[in-house]
Amino acid sequence: MPTEIDAFEFTRAARSAEGCEPMDALVRLASLLASREGLMAWRVDGWRQSDASGQDRMHLRLRASGTVGMACGRCLGVVTLPVAIDRTYLLVPSESEAARLDEVEDEVDVLVASRRFQIDELIEDEAILALPPSASHARCERPAPAEVNRSAQAPAEAPAAQSPFAALSALKSKRSS
Repeated sequence: MPTEIDAFEFTRAARSAEGCEPMDALVRLASLLASREGLMAWRVDGWRQSDASGQDRMHLRLRASGTVGMACGRCLGVVTLPVAIDRTYLLVPSESEAARLDEVEDEVDVLVASRRFQIDELIEDEAILALPPSASHARCERPAPAEVNRSAQAPAEAPAAQSPFAALSALKSKRSS
């Protein structure tokens, strides 16, 4: 299972590679998750194709899928979400060509090819971009408020639903006295 390829040779020979990466091996992705369990299955295909001007272009297609565990925004439990990636890239030999083509190329993303191209880093980048900004269960119970030291609370006859601003005002007046 190669995670490093020579992108020039890989596309010239129209090779394919596939494998599975454990979530905890994808360190940046794992740092965003509530659970580091699971695998990210992936496949990369490379090929060369002539464009309209007859210039030989290197292409790479990444397909990856897995299930990630994110923290629920309501109950803080683990929400399992599917991640599916299917992206095609145009590989170019230099940063300057990538910058030039990135402005005009709408169909595919442009990446710089290298002799030591890291597939796992590409998988990780795309998986991070595929994550939703927040996650929540379809139905979940909000966590019960933390138990507060009862001796520090006001007597039981205090109103049950006090405005947070009133509580802030009370704290403020205690400080000034």
